[in-house]
Amino acid sequence: MGRINLWKNKSRIILLSLLVISFLSGWSKRIYFPPLSPEKDYSIYFSPQDCLYPHLLSLIEEAKESIYAAFYKIELSEVASGLIKAYQRGLEVKVLIDDLACESKDSQYPYLCKFGIIKKDKEKESFMHHKFCIIDKKIVWTGSFNPTPRGVKENNNVIIIKSVNLALEFIEEFEKLWDEKTSGESEEKENLPVSIDETGIEVYFSPEDDCEEAILKELMKAKESIHFALFSFTSPRIASCLIHKYAENVEVKGIMERDQDGPFSQYQYFKRLRMNVKWDGNFYFMHHKFFILDGRVVITGSFNPTHHARYKNRENLLIIHNPTIAKKYEEEFVRMWRRGR
Repeated sequence: MGRINLWKNKSRIILLSLLVISFLSGWSKRIYFPPLSPEKDYSIYFSPQDCLYPHLLSLIEEAKESIYAAFYKIELSEVASGLIKAYQRGLEVKVLIDDLACESKDSQYPYLCKFGIIKKDKEKESFMHHKFCIIDKKIVWTGSFNPTPRGVKENNNVIIIKSVNLALEFIEEFEKLWDEKTSGESEEKENLPVSIDETGIEVYFSPEDDCEEAILKELMKAKESIHFALFSFTSPRIASCLIHKYAENVEVKGIMERDQDGPFSQYQYFKRLRMNVKWDGNFYFMHHKFFILDGRVVITGSFNPTHHARYKNRENLLIIHNPTIAKKYEEEFVRMWRRGR
């Protein structure tokens, strides 16, 4: 009887060891994250609850022809390695980064520079503040996320859209920067919205396009509610518009990043008027830059409503007319509102 029990115990130990080995070997493999839903031509993700960079890596790994990436910062070695592997597979890979941000100690600029696939922007007085990637000239990744260790922990949003027309708009912006045209050299163009398919997407690029004016025009149309989550908010014009909407009994609620409280922040101004604004509850940055209007329209991208973003920085702004997409952003807003202070 004792021998039988001993054999059973040994069997259990062997089985447990095999399970542990199997688990560890499986753990070492990267989990695959499909970046786009097969049912839709767009996907939306929010950090920190969604781990954003594996979705970016999946897009890079699935690319067949080209990758054009413009990021303010790139500090994740996994993303840099993915771009280099794509280049070694024979893809056309071009990467843009801000000239000051590339000097951070964790910047992947020196690594990418060895392969000749990266450039710094040339405008010393402003930020190349984009956070977008174009895959095979038909898929656009954009939002508030920088591929950095902090970016993974911050509140960020990313939208991935499959649209040749939208991709062409982003490629035009990318090529201006890649060819090292400064904002002063770029031709001015009419600030016209670009409709994409049935979703109704308008895209703007500062400083040539007036992103602040585009936001104001959309805010003025709101009839029921304006909810916003903004990292940095100093624009007096947008603040004044929100105050007028508040006076018209439109529900105005906002979440802002406490770290950005300063002499030009609109937070204390809103508070003095007893408007419904909160600081975020994340230990890391609340790095979003989005508005939700009447539960039907989303304004997102890399653009903070600030003077510098409007007149100096390279930024992108999307205005998306789609209630289903707006609902996803509203869920994120409600989640953060409950944790706000």
